[in-house]
Amino acid sequence: MAIINEGILGGFRGTIGTVVGVSNGETFYIRSRPVKRKSFTQRELINQAKFKVVLDYLEPLKELVKVGFKDHYTKTGGYRAAFAYNRKHALAGNAGGFHIDPARFRISGGELPGAADAAVSLEDNRLSISWSNAGLDKERDSDQLILLVYDPVNRRALTRIFDGGFRGSQSFETELSNNMLNAELDVFIGFIAADRAAQSDSQYLGRLES
Repeated sequence: MAIINEGILGGFRGTIGTVVGVSNGETFYIRSRPVKRKSFTQRELINQAKFKVVLDYLEPLKELVKVGFKDHYTKTGGYRAAFAYNRKHALAGNAGGFHIDPARFRISGGELPGAADAAVSLEDNRLSISWSNAGLDKERDSDQLILLVYDPVNRRALTRIFDGGFRGSQSFETELSNNMLNAELDVFIGFIAADRAAQSDSQYLGRLES
């Protein structure tokens, strides 16, 4: 409740809605009503910390995981599916701190076959990936490679979505930019069908020192 001084056009003291009237004796001031800050429970703080770790990790990878998780894992697929999957399966740590375990992280998911005997190497700034197509039908040769080379500390990513070469070649090479040198890089690959209707589960090829 507020008290109006000197009629309806005068100043007031007290609270009206979200406005507070105060006076120093002769002058009246209006200020916002103080907002009570919500105090979060320990469980809420932990959930917020988990959310932020996954959100930050995926930030440079949005376009990649939209394709990699198309129609996969959740009803809508795409980025939300990538977030939900990796929050559940790739998040590691405890209340003292959380991080993404790259060995459990995925950039894609689906029914296509993965790559047999996949390997990666780095010489100077040239990244080379190889794999085997043993046991696969020739129709799978047109599947296209999707690639992530990721510096998780500096959140720098090299991605290949629709320009990553074809499964039939059994190899792919790309050059790293200078800002990805002198860093620890995690390498992930997957495949997407030529008609873009299906993907493979991605594979983690390991961590390299660039």
